[in-house]
Amino acid sequence: MSKSISDLVASSSRPESALERRRTVLRYLLVTSGVVRDPIIVLTFLSSLSRTGLMYSINETARNAEEGISFWALGIIGCALAMLFFGYVLRIRLHKLITRVREATRIRMARTLLRADIDFLQSSPHGQVHSAITHEVDQMSGAIVNVVETIEALVIVVFVVPYLFWISWTSGVATVTAITIGTMGYLFFDRPARRSMSIASDARGRFFDRARDLLSGWKELRLRSARRKALEAETIDVIGEVTQHTIAAEKFYAASNAIGQAAVVLLLCFVVIVIPLLPGGGVAVMFQVLTVIFLTSGPIEMMFGAFPVLSRAEHSYYRIQAVEEALVKAQSAALDGPVEVPDGFEEIRLEQIAARVGEDDGHGGEAFQLGPVDVTFHPGETVFICGGNGSGKTTLLDIITGLRHPDSGTVLLDGVALDAESRASYRELFSSVFSSFHLFSRAYGLKAEELDQLQQRVKELNLSGRVTILEDKFSTLALSAGQKRRLALSVALAERRPIIVLDEFAADQDPAHRAFFYDVLIPELSKGGQLVIAITHDDHQFHKCNRLIKMADGKIESITTPRQVA
Repeated sequence: MSKSISDLVASSSRPESALERRRTVLRYLLVTSGVVRDPIIVLTFLSSLSRTGLMYSINETARNAEEGISFWALGIIGCALAMLFFGYVLRIRLHKLITRVREATRIRMARTLLRADIDFLQSSPHGQVHSAITHEVDQMSGAIVNVVETIEALVIVVFVVPYLFWISWTSGVATVTAITIGTMGYLFFDRPARRSMSIASDARGRFFDRARDLLSGWKELRLRSARRKALEAETIDVIGEVTQHTIAAEKFYAASNAIGQAAVVLLLCFVVIVIPLLPGGGVAVMFQVLTVIFLTSGPIEMMFGAFPVLSRAEHSYYRIQAVEEALVKAQSAALDGPVEVPDGFEEIRLEQIAARVGEDDGHGGEAFQLGPVDVTFHPGETVFICGGNGSGKTTLLDIITGLRHPDSGTVLLDGVALDAESRASYRELFSSVFSSFHLFSRAYGLKAEELDQLQQRVKELNLSGRVTILEDKFSTLALSAGQKRRLALSVALAERRPIIVLDEFAADQDPAHRAFFYDVLIPELSKGGQLVIAITHDDHQFHKCNRLIKMADGKIESITTPRQVA
């Protein structure tokens, strides 16, 4: 997913017709939130009916004022109380529905993200995904309020317009004209507003990427002021771009709202100034119409105000859909359904493995080429991999662990070639501490006996004075780099998988822990039948492995035994 989200939106499967797009979004909001199955539809109708009854009761009370307090006065009180009650319950239900849409959308996106294949995770613009699952979901789901308010306003209009025609046909025509003008104003400004929203959303995705740089790269930023100033300048530029285009979109929508409000104001002016002068008009008719307009102007203005919100929701919906389409296409068949955890293995063999990393940039920079590689691993072995920077060690390790798919060649587990269905089960053979490992705040997925083993390993690696484990949660992650790596190793060891992969583990350890790693831990794991694969540059420790794989320029330069190394 190297394209921007805007490119994906443009290429995604969405209706060409603007009307059909809006209908699709409305259908999604109404069905996903459960509006169509919720009492909220009845509440909306009753709230609208109460407001309509209030208008009619006020007019009838005024018309029969000379007869004293009548039944219609009780109607005013009853309809007012009903309108307030139904409106209160309606708002509570609305917030439940909004939460339901956010929950359903985020759960679905989280599940597909957890099952996305490695290529997607390595190449996708993470900031755009973050923006979709946070900001866009909030903006889309919040529109449910406006959808219901629009339904409520339409119900009122359906009741009120015929009533206005009954009181005065000219007032009915004027009301329909005002609604038409407000709707046309929205349609006129909608397209340029959408363009600005699209640019702002792309910039927002880049801002999330820069925010990640600010948090993850804080050490590097504090060691070089020029780097810090350059990132600060770019972050400010991106924020400015978000602000500029968000304001531009809101200006267009504000203009459409202004036209809607102007239409209501002109309608009121027409009622007050023109209707008394028309045949069949008069002050009594004017006041009757004015009462109705005053009580319906709020819902009508809410309807005009809802149009821009629904446009924003549509924009967010298709950006979310674009991310979800990319995620669905990137689903790994190996992660779909239960994953079988193998007890062990007899042999892992790589045959003619080749992989291309990156792309030629057109300016002399070439993609890195790994392979062809042929190598075999067995239980109980200790295999060290060494080589200079850029020699292909980490890429080879990614392929061995199943975290990267080779472009050609075959990985065989006990003589059987891996395919899309078996790759997830194969990965269950491994535990690891990568050079760029991620330390979770909890020991997710560990069973009770594994948590007991984790407690022992934490103590064994001299971390019990810094970290305690409450159920499966670590008391702190505020540790030194070496301590964090040892805590990650504790988790990997507690999993007791047949294979453990370690990438430069000893690089940031003090001499005592480095000696423990090479002299105690590795022999213990090997003796227990585990395959240990470690990337290391400690050449004075090479004699402690069964095999040493030396890499250069993406190829295996040599495979030697401790006897040959010595």
